[in-house]
Formats: sequence, C-alpha cells, structure tokens
Amino acid sequence: MQIQGRNKGIAMVLLGAGLWGSSSTAIQFLFTQKNITPEWLLIIRMLITGLGFMGISFYQKLPMLTVWKEDKVLMLKFCALGLYLMQYPFFKAIALSNSVTATVIQYLMPVILLGFYLHQVKRKPNKQELIAVILAVLGTYLLVTKGSWTTLEISPEGFLWAFVSAFGMAFYTEYARRLLLKYSCVLILGWGSLVCCGLLVVTTRPWNTVFTGILDGPALAALGIILFLGTFAAYYLYLESTIYIPASETGALAAFEPLSAFIMAILVLHISFGWAETLGALCIITMVVVLARSK
Repeated sequence: MQIQGRNKGIAMVLLGAGLWGSSSTAIQFLFTQKNITPEWLLIIRMLITGLGFMGISFYQKLPMLTVWKEDKVLMLKFCALGLYLMQYPFFKAIALSNSVTATVIQYLMPVILLGFYLHQVKRKPNKQELIAVILAVLGTYLLVTKGSWTTLEISPEGFLWAFVSAFGMAFYTEYARRLLLKYSCVLILGWGSLVCCGLLVVTTRPWNTVFTGILDGPALAALGIILFLGTFAAYYLYLESTIYIPASETGALAAFEPLSAFIMAILVLHISFGWAETLGALCIITMVVVLARSK
C-alpha cells in the first residue's frame, strides 16, 4: 500500500507540474498569436481563479474572514509581494522573451530562498548548496546569452521581469508556507487571487488600453487550459501529492515544470533552442533537484 501511495504521489506532482508548464505555453500562444496583452489576460485569470476558489471555500463552509482578522499583515504581504510580484512579472517576461526562458529563470527561486536562509542563520553554503548556486549562475548565463560572451540574446527587460518574478515566487513560497499552517489552501488562493486582481486593476489601469485580442475557438481553448488545467487542477494535484510523498521530493519533482514548458514550446509553438539554451535549462532544473534533495 505504501508503494502504491508513493506512486500516486509521484504521478500527481508530475502531472501538476506538467500542467503548469503547459499553461505557460498557452500564455505565450495568446500573446504572440491572439494579440492578448499580459495585463488583460492576468486580470481575467486572477478574477476567475479568485471567484472559483472563493466559491469552493463558501461551499466548504470555511471561515471566510478569519484570515483578515488574525493575519491581515501577513496576508497582504502574500498578496502584494508574493502572488502579484510572481504573476505579473512572469506574464511580462513571457511577452518579452518566451515561456521557457521565463519559466526557467523563475525557478531561480530556490537559490533566492537559500540566500535568505543563509543570511538568517549566518553561515556559508555547504558543498551541495554551492554546487546549486554555480548551476544557477551558469544556467542563467547560458539562457540569456546563448553562449555568447559579449551580448545578451534576450531583451534586458525580459530578463529583468523574469528575475523579479523569481523573487516574487520566493516570497510567495515563504508567506504561503506560514499561512497554510493555519488556513485552507483554497481560501488563501481565493483571497490572494482577488486581491491580486485588484492590485492589477489599480496599477495597470486596463480601461486605458483598448482590448485588441482575438477570442476565437483556439484562444478560448488556451484560456481554458490556463484557468482549469494550469490553475485549479495543477494546484490541487501538487498540494495533494504532499500527502503521499515528502515535501522535499515534491519540490524536486516540481522541476518537471520548466522541462515540460521546454517540451511544449518545441512541440506546440515550434520554438527552436540551441545547445546553450538547452544546457542552461538543464542546469537550472538540476539545481532545483540538488537543493530539494539536500533538505
């Protein structure tokens, strides 16, 4: 029975990570082929996601306002520094580069968390941690330069947005960990998505930009992948997997997300990658596994 449960957990996290990677490909498809802007797409995603998770919370009769009464400051940090800073820069990075580069650079998040941790405990990195940092630096260099010593092969803006999203993902992970010790995942994601949507409306002012996207059949199918497969199903599968396998193993297997984004970009969007980008992506994926295994 333990083996069956372990296999179930592994299958869940791999499927969840695969769905996340597929949704980033769908996001790029909407940007490049359907002329939908990052601001409009993310507002739609956060609004529908937030209402969906809040509906589940209401159906489960969860205490809807408790988190704001007891942990208002932490929840605001999760929404603004975590979810908003992770999602909006990530969407901008995809629009300015591609889904693979944005996803892989965002997975520098474990190294950022490692840096926070080492600063707090005031110690130097051990051998495994040092190897992970070297892999992260090498992988990032290869991705943004494609092996050239003198030039950037992606726009500086695209790299900067992706790098900022890695910090947002680090804050998101840390604040979510604290909140999930006390509250339901669906409630936190529901409130977080709605507040993030509100922040997007205030900061991007979508009413000043005319919606020029094409909402045909393929566009709606891509939107469905992003909302239902890349959000609801992926989060459920990923979180449920922690019941069957250790969190460290879940984190290592989550490295399948950038790998799946890489594969989907080649198969669906027909994006070609050279040896440098491929090696860079593998370096960062390996870094995630090394850090997860070291815990």
